[in-house]
Amino acid sequence: MERTRWGLVALLFVMGMFAAAQFGKVSLTLNEHAAVFDRSPTGVALFVSLVGLVGLFFGAAAGAIVAWLSPRTSLLIGLVLSAAVSLAQSFLPPAEVYAALRLLEGVPHLTLVVAAPPIMAMIATDRDRPVVMSIWAMFFGLSFALSALIVPTLLEWGGLSLVLRAHGIGFLVLLVLLWGQLPRTGRTALSLNIIRLHRDIYTSLPIVAPGAGFVFYTVTYIALLTYLPLALERPELFVRLPLVSLCSTLLAGYVCRSVAPDRVAVVGFFGGALASIGIRIGLPLSPDLAFFFLGLVPGASFAAIPFFNAGLADRTRSTGAIAQLGNLGTVSGTPIFAGLLAGFGLPGILLGLAGFCLAGAGVLLLIGRSLGDNKR
Repeated sequence: MERTRWGLVALLFVMGMFAAAQFGKVSLTLNEHAAVFDRSPTGVALFVSLVGLVGLFFGAAAGAIVAWLSPRTSLLIGLVLSAAVSLAQSFLPPAEVYAALRLLEGVPHLTLVVAAPPIMAMIATDRDRPVVMSIWAMFFGLSFALSALIVPTLLEWGGLSLVLRAHGIGFLVLLVLLWGQLPRTGRTALSLNIIRLHRDIYTSLPIVAPGAGFVFYTVTYIALLTYLPLALERPELFVRLPLVSLCSTLLAGYVCRSVAPDRVAVVGFFGGALASIGIRIGLPLSPDLAFFFLGLVPGASFAAIPFFNAGLADRTRSTGAIAQLGNLGTVSGTPIFAGLLAGFGLPGILLGLAGFCLAGAGVLLLIGRSLGDNKR
């Protein structure tokens, strides 16, 4: 690749934000969902997590399937299914049908987030590739921030149905825009042996390395963002901390131009652990520093996919692994930190932060040592 296709990078990033909105369109409208389905907000909270369950159980398999179909074909199928499911949801069917549609929505969501990163790595120059991958790593956080601004207006104009319909229409627009621009690639053989498929992925250090660090980030990030401002009694942190982490995620891409991504992630984890001490003793800006260092990890993790894997098939499988491990961390992190807060208060949260950060750094150091210096 002689020149990075920044226009296509931008389109894929917007598509990623729409994929992330498959969570945000529900989590930001729980009260409206509760009113429509005549349940409490707690009673409809399951609608949020149903999409993530697909990635938790089938993330690794999705990587193999995307490599078999090709990232281009997979992404286009994902856009069609995403649009169809969201438009079907906009008719607000009975709760049982709606729940089934949310579970089904997990399939195209997983397809999109697994197919896009290998394409982005393919259309970038060697120098720009770490930056492009760190840009992709921002899609989830930025999507939630923008959705929080846009969704209230859509609710005023047309209620929950309009929010869901606009989401579906957005996917159709992206389908038209991306159809002729996505590069065509070859296909790989597909193994239907799920056990062998997982074994091949999780016994290959280059394939699993990006996700091996990312899981320790996801287990802390959402949970920490949920509970730390409450424990510190500082509600302004709900807005500020995500912005800090987005800045460092982008910064990680530039740093990874000259430093191996796994080492950047290790710095992020050690910095997060040290920041937990600062929070405990009351040093100013310590929460900001914690999220600054944590924000380096996703940027470095996605930059590590093409860094450790030269072939498209391996990059796709690595993206599937990062999706599966990321969902594992997201699903498990909130209840873990909720238990730590309930049992030990703020010290419990900080102990969890330090522990997971040190564990993430340790795992990446072991992987880096096993892989040697040939990739650095």
